[in-house]
Amino acid sequence: MGRLKVIAVLALLMVSIFAAATFRTMSKKSESAPLRRKLLADEPKSYELPPEALRWCRPSEQNPLNYRSCDKNGKFNKIPFMAGLTNGLKMLLLMVIESYERNECFFVSEEHNHLLIREDKSQQLSTFIGRYFEHIGLSKHDSWVKLAVEEDRVQDMQWEEVWNKMEKRRIHGDLHNITSLSYHNLESTILKKVMLDRMWRLQPHVRDGACQSLESHGLKDEYMAFSVRRGDKGTEGFNFTKPEEYIEAAEQKVIEHFGGVVPKIFVAADDCESLKEFRALRPDWVFESECDQSAGHNGFILAEMKQWTLEETDEHYRKFFVELIGLAGAKFYIGVAYTNVAWWAA
Repeated sequence: MGRLKVIAVLALLMVSIFAAATFRTMSKKSESAPLRRKLLADEPKSYELPPEALRWCRPSEQNPLNYRSCDKNGKFNKIPFMAGLTNGLKMLLLMVIESYERNECFFVSEEHNHLLIREDKSQQLSTFIGRYFEHIGLSKHDSWVKLAVEEDRVQDMQWEEVWNKMEKRRIHGDLHNITSLSYHNLESTILKKVMLDRMWRLQPHVRDGACQSLESHGLKDEYMAFSVRRGDKGTEGFNFTKPEEYIEAAEQKVIEHFGGVVPKIFVAADDCESLKEFRALRPDWVFESECDQSAGHNGFILAEMKQWTLEETDEHYRKFFVELIGLAGAKFYIGVAYTNVAWWAA
């Protein structure tokens, strides 16, 4: 069990409820009415999913971040979005928090984003964020940004600024004051969860497509999840966790959290061979996975993305977003510490 990182999401529902309640109280004081989210439909689409999954399948109840809540006459941060998706989003989240803490305006640059590059230029993405997410940060065409560029007030933000010092990673238990957002003595985990909810917003059609797929797995009752990552992690010196270790951990957690009754298990995997391995080990258990509906996933390798078509790119991330929501919605999930996916979903 030394290599297996067991990540409990049992307590996260309480954190989410507290964070949402805390934010709603503050938002009434800090956000003007025009900034409050207006839904395009009277009622959001409903899915038969547990509450923690369902919260990611509806438009957020929290206001989107106000990207003009900053000193427009001061320094502007050019925040890079690069590396793999969850690692890139993790660094982006920390740099956004740091910018608000400094009361500095920011915009996001994808000019060195490996996720965009394709050998066939006709299949290259012009933006990754814009293809799947609502806009993050000020537009580079915004009048504030243009003026900052003209006046040489733009600084390239580096990921080391939010990673080399532990307090900038927003470690659990630390308290933070972000005056520009009227956050005072907010604990790190709650801060990141609230900021994530306000910033990381899938486009409605992407979110709805992912949630429809997740619902098709029949996960309306509490379920467990496995997160499996192989692919290019083998070249980074990691020893992959054996499927037997997942099963061993699951058997223990079934007793602790599911009253001894094995629930459905949602498997999020970049290597779909793992699903066959789990089913062979426990043929009487019910494993649900996008691997049953999406062929050709034999381990994610970032360097191979440059050969993908747009259709392959969209299919990969459709599956990926289903899996992220599926992991976040589980009562308990078992993952590995050597991937940012596990930490992101938690």
